[in-house]
Amino acid sequence: MSQRQPTRIWMVRHGQTDWNLQRRIQGHTPTELNATGRAQAVFLANWLSAQSFSAIWSSDLPRARQTAEIIGERLNLPVHTTTKLRERNLGAFEGKTWEEIRTIRAGSGGSPLEFGDLADWTGVPGVETDGDLWARAAAVIDELCADDAGTNILAVTHGGVIKHVIWHVLGLAAGTPRRFPLSNGLIAIIEPRKEGRYLAGLFDAGMLAGQSPEDTASAPSV
Repeated sequence: MSQRQPTRIWMVRHGQTDWNLQRRIQGHTPTELNATGRAQAVFLANWLSAQSFSAIWSSDLPRARQTAEIIGERLNLPVHTTTKLRERNLGAFEGKTWEEIRTIRAGSGGSPLEFGDLADWTGVPGVETDGDLWARAAAVIDELCADDAGTNILAVTHGGVIKHVIWHVLGLAAGTPRRFPLSNGLIAIIEPRKEGRYLAGLFDAGMLAGQSPEDTASAPSV
């Protein structure tokens, strides 16, 4: 008798926004896809159509929801939204560029831009903590796995969420310098196993489309 396959959560980063191009911190700000972002979502929809999915879930923020809706139309699946898949709440930093943030935090230890990583806010006052972000991300993964055992589920979310999921799945400490891209359209496949969660795949939509990937969660070094 064949053993039932585990559920796989395909976590997808939303398509590009104008704020991504401007290197502005988005957080909970309700930004929308630009033309490039919509084209990325169409590419993802066509590429993902080769797989079978039982459900599509999304952050309720427009940039993620719009990405999910374009994919859902191609896959003929409705989109369910949840605040648990939202980007980190970045408070007063939202809307600021990486240059502005670098200036604000100049001279303070542990700057999130020390390594050029706009997705790392470990220990920064006034923003959602690493622990709170991981708690809601882990909760939604567990809920989706419990509801749809043995299927593929799409979860359209944000760079900060995907980064923390990968950190925890690989057993890396929060704040570890990132050694993987966070491009728009990035896909991370998470699979629960008896020994713990497992990173079953990591794909960059830009590379799959034959383009040079752009890590829009990294600030250029100075």
